[in-house]
Order: sequence, then C-alpha cells, then structure tokens
Amino acid sequence: MKIDTAKLRLWYARAVMTYAVLIFAFLSALYAFNPLAGIDMFGVSLSGEAHSITFLRTSLGAMFSGLFFASAIGIVRPRLFMTCLTIVVGFMTMIVALRLYGLTIDGVTPKNLSELRNEGLSLLVFMSGWIAHASITGPRDQGSPA
Repeated sequence: MKIDTAKLRLWYARAVMTYAVLIFAFLSALYAFNPLAGIDMFGVSLSGEAHSITFLRTSLGAMFSGLFFASAIGIVRPRLFMTCLTIVVGFMTMIVALRLYGLTIDGVTPKNLSELRNEGLSLLVFMSGWIAHASITGPRDQGSPA
C-alpha cells in the first residue's frame, strides 16, 4: 500500500492550523474577557482602573483575536489557507523576536524562558505546517488541493 504523502502533508498542515485556532481562541477569550487573570500568571498587577484593564483587552485581546480569526478563516476557506498561515507565522515570528529582545534588555527569568520555549515551539509547528502545505501547492498558490 502506497502512502500518499501529499495528502498526509495537507492533513498535517490542517492539523497545525487547527492547533492555531484552539490556542488563539483560548488566549483571545482570556485577554478579552478576563485580562487580569491573563497577566496574573506573569506576576504582573494593574491598579484595576478601567483604562488599565481596557488597555489589556485592546492590545493583547485584539492581537490574539486577530490571530484566532486569521487561523479560523484559513480552516474554513481553503483558498486563503496559505495567506492565513503566513499571517500566523509572521506574528509568531515577531512575538518570539520581541521575547528574545526582552530577555536581552530586561533580563532572563525562568518565566520568560518558559514562555520563550512555548512560543518558539509553536512557531516551529506553524512553520512546519507552512512548509508542508507549500510543498504541495507552492508558496504563492492560494488554492488548496482536494
């Protein structure tokens, strides 16, 4: 029995995008609806004033909501899959780059290293999904094979 590697790569890329949908749905809901819980795990506290909490909702909540919608659109609109996955890879690259910058400027802590590990591994997973899909359709092809 011959394994169709193109279909296997396609389903892997779809699984990667599903992971993106799930992780960004969680983070988007966390920062949009309970931003204080989101920052509490980092030992950050706010005054609790409305503008402080709204700042979190509109910065982190908006970023993660945008990544959630981009990845969800990629799942339901195969023609936009590569575009949406490219957006996710681009944002995750910037997140990892800024985490590394923060480690350099602000110092290394166990929590920062833990977050770098999680973000870096997620970036590698997203990049591997991009490569898997691009190997089937080409990096510029907007279509998705059946």
